[in-house]
Formats: sequence, C-alpha cells, structure tokens
Amino acid sequence: MKRRQVLKNLGLGGVALVATPTVLSLLQSCKNDPIFETVFISKPQGQALRHIVDLIIPSDDTIPGAVDVGVHQFIDSYWNEVASEENQAQIKAGFDALANRLQDATRKTFENAGAEDYDKLLSKYLNASIEQESAFNKSLGEYYQAYQRDKTVKPDPDAAAYSLLGNIRGMTIWGWKASEEIGENVLAYEPVPGQQVGCLPVSEATGGKAYSL
Repeated sequence: MKRRQVLKNLGLGGVALVATPTVLSLLQSCKNDPIFETVFISKPQGQALRHIVDLIIPSDDTIPGAVDVGVHQFIDSYWNEVASEENQAQIKAGFDALANRLQDATRKTFENAGAEDYDKLLSKYLNASIEQESAFNKSLGEYYQAYQRDKTVKPDPDAAAYSLLGNIRGMTIWGWKASEEIGENVLAYEPVPGQQVGCLPVSEATGGKAYSL
C-alpha cells in the first residue's frame, strides 16, 4: 500500500509522453487479455515486459494494477506505432542486454524466469546508487554517439538494461495514471475543470489524490 500511495502523487517520472489523441487511443484500446499478443517485441520479451510492469505497479484488494488495465499492451503498441526507428532499435538492444543480465543473474531466460527473478533486476538497476547511475548515463552517452557513426555498435549490457527498465518504469506509471479506470475511479477526476484556486492544499482539494488530467 505504501508503494501505491507514492505512485498516486508521482508525475510523469521523466517520460517524454504527451497525451495526444493517438497515444490516448492506444492506451484506452488496451485490456488485460489472458494471452498477450505482442505487436513489436517478441513473445518471450512480452512475458518479461508483463512481469516487470506487474512488479512496478501490482494490484491490491482495492485498486487495479498496471497489468489489470493493460499497460503492458500499451507500451508494446506505443513502441510499435509511435517510437522512431532509431528508438525501436535501441529498445531491442535493451531487451538483448536485459536477457544477458537475466541469464547471468539467474541462469534463466525470458521464457522460464519468474517474478522473483525480474524483481532482482529491478532492485539492481532501479535502486542504483548515484555513482552507478552516473556511470550508466556516461556509458549510454558514449553509445549514442558511437551509434550515429555505426548502427551495428552494441551498448554496455548493464547501461542498456538500466535504460530500458527506467523507460518501462516511467511508461508504466504514466500509462497506469492515464488509463480510464484509474483516471476516473482512483485519481481525482474533473472532466470539465472549474475555477483555479491558488494555495489550496491537495489534501483539502482532492483528499490527497493527484489529478488524472
């Protein structure tokens, strides 16, 4: 429940997502179907994505989690329909790196790894120290520069796994908050905004909830 309370008050988490009609249409068309039919990533990568999304925002007795509102499908569709070719190539490189790190850490593949295996990777990369994050970002910067000269260059596996998981975390939070179920039934929802009231505490204005729009 503590994680859920924190997420209610988060912003976009640094994700460059804009609520355009196309993006919102992708999000609202997604559902938690029993079988995740991927459109951009491979089926094994889809299994990994679903596990990761579920770990980032799990469900509880009262509030649907990210998988419940189809965020994993939204992310896959977004990558397929909105991401540039360059971004798509880097996402695929990120999944290759993640598979490498998963194999090293657990001796498992995307097909047979469980939630506890992905939780280890999330703990390693999303809880990295400031020094580690700095090193990852430096490595990523060098990779992006090299990629402009040579499209076959590969990123450092640790830096690429860190970048991909951070991307997924931000998109998961954004997609969960922007979904119709969460936006209308969990967060503070006001489809027709009224007057602006300055210096009003959130606790008083919405009961402590973030606005969905």
